[in-house]
Amino acid sequence: MKAIILAGGSGERFWPLSTSKKPKQFLKIFSNKSLIRETFERLNYRLHSEDIYIVTAEKYKNETLKELPELDEKNILLEPVARNTAPACFLGTLVADDNEVVFILPADHYIPDKEKFWETVEKGVYAAEKYNGLITMGISPTRPETGYGYIEVEKEIEKKILKVSSFKEKPDLETALKYLKEGNYYWNSGMFFWKKSIFLEEMKKYNEDIYNSLIKLNPFNTDQLNQVYPDLRKISIDYALMEKSSIVYTVKAEYEWSDVGNWVSVRDMEGFSDKNDNVYLIDSKNVFVKSEKNVGIIGLDNIIVIDTKNGILVVKDNRINEIREIVSRLKEKGEF
Repeated sequence: MKAIILAGGSGERFWPLSTSKKPKQFLKIFSNKSLIRETFERLNYRLHSEDIYIVTAEKYKNETLKELPELDEKNILLEPVARNTAPACFLGTLVADDNEVVFILPADHYIPDKEKFWETVEKGVYAAEKYNGLITMGISPTRPETGYGYIEVEKEIEKKILKVSSFKEKPDLETALKYLKEGNYYWNSGMFFWKKSIFLEEMKKYNEDIYNSLIKLNPFNTDQLNQVYPDLRKISIDYALMEKSSIVYTVKAEYEWSDVGNWVSVRDMEGFSDKNDNVYLIDSKNVFVKSEKNVGIIGLDNIIVIDTKNGILVVKDNRINEIREIVSRLKEKGEF
């Protein structure tokens, strides 16, 4: 098996802690290790480092090597420009042998239980080999979450392996409650397994332009990438392939997981800050604070306060996605 870590994100949703030079995957959010370091160690727990590859932007090469010093430089595939996850998955899959299974995963997820994670990985590899399909890792939902996409499944074809019938966009609360009650929906984790040969067949069928541009490419050849990559469509692997293919399955994952999508995700895992020694609240509730300073909050509910050397963010939790508008303004001034 080859594992491909997708690490090209720009980190806009984690301003002011993240910047364009040091996006989310390189941040130490939950421990003294960065998210990409924790992801690498989770894989390296059972997989040799020579079988672990990173797909990231050219500008993050040095930061990646700094975080993962034991990784050979040849195991870092550099995208000259960002083109979303479909081209990145294709590029990473090219490093494998034809009938070898490839495991695709993001660099910035939170998965504390390595043993349960690897139980599911082994099931995913098994499913990819047995069913010659595209395998997703579906997370068993624990709450009516509106921040994740969902996978609708049919009945189990064998223990913890299910045929996928459709993918669903992030729902409203009423729909999320319905999904939770019906029981045949899973969170879409953005982790995938496939044989190289099967993936290439399906990409040729549904995305012939991307296939033709990349199929003869040497994924380690920077000059070739610079010539071809800028002309590729920007498209996610879900839209490009997973939602179109008829050979999609999911393996059921039952462990603690978060995609660490924004500061609300961090708050939901760490809890509110009312018991923090440096946070003083008056007539305020549901407050989350990240700061080394003393922080006083009066008469405000449901807010998030992030204080770093790069800036200060104060935001209502239900408007967290508007951080990108702030980042857009900062970019105009060259300050992100």
